[in-house]
Amino acid sequence: MNDPINRRFIQIMIGVFLLLAGLSSIGSAGFAAFVVAALGFMLVARNFEGARDIFTAPRSAPRERSRSRSYRRYAYDDLYEEEEDTQIAVQPRADQVYPHALDSVRRAGLDPTSLHVLPVDVGVMAFSGDTEPVIHRNIAVMDDVDYIQPFVQLRLPTKAIGRVRFEMVDADGETIFVHENDHQLQKGLNLISPAARLPIHDQLATAKDWLLRVSADGVVIAEHRFGWQESASKAMRRHINADGELSNEVRAMMAENRLGKLSLDELLDDQDDDLEAPVRRQSRQ
Repeated sequence: MNDPINRRFIQIMIGVFLLLAGLSSIGSAGFAAFVVAALGFMLVARNFEGARDIFTAPRSAPRERSRSRSYRRYAYDDLYEEEEDTQIAVQPRADQVYPHALDSVRRAGLDPTSLHVLPVDVGVMAFSGDTEPVIHRNIAVMDDVDYIQPFVQLRLPTKAIGRVRFEMVDADGETIFVHENDHQLQKGLNLISPAARLPIHDQLATAKDWLLRVSADGVVIAEHRFGWQESASKAMRRHINADGELSNEVRAMMAENRLGKLSLDELLDDQDDDLEAPVRRQSRQ
């Protein structure tokens, strides 16, 4: 409360006290008691408007605070929506569809325009050591990574519960990875990845493309192909035999590189040495 209200409140309390004291003493004190009661009544009457403000102010203040809280709540809701929009802008939007994902749907024999459960993104994540995983959609995966893990992003028009299955088939046509699980899917985008990874080693057939197949409730909805790129370390190991010696292919390549670096004078000198060698052998004979 402010100071004027405090003064009115004090005066009202004094007036009420005088009024009650005067009324209770009228029989014994006579005229003096009547004066005291009249003075108390005047104080109460004069500050009646102030008293009404005092008793109504606590009821009006909460309404103002309630409106303030309501305004702040709407302001925070708007800010939260802006933050969500910012996060969605970093991730694929609900209307964003990757062309390679549509190709994977067509490869599965389906029409993307008629699907309620539409793959809008698909690929694999490659893990190497303690570094962050690298997402591969159309770029080949290095064959010296430690693990790969498939993923798919589905767009739904409403909530649903279903079973999503991942399969990876190598270059020889062998299914070497299978994982499926039930998922509660929300309206809009749903990023799904199995809780399992495939270890990568030299015995895997990584010479040609692999196939990633995604199924929903037993229906194949995407078939995505991804390739491999041979790493320098694996290429070197491929050209070294079990005894640790270089293969004939590498020896020939190194010889070609050495000849390519010789100058014309060096080649002529070598040729002269080759011509003089028989003459020296004949003179010794």
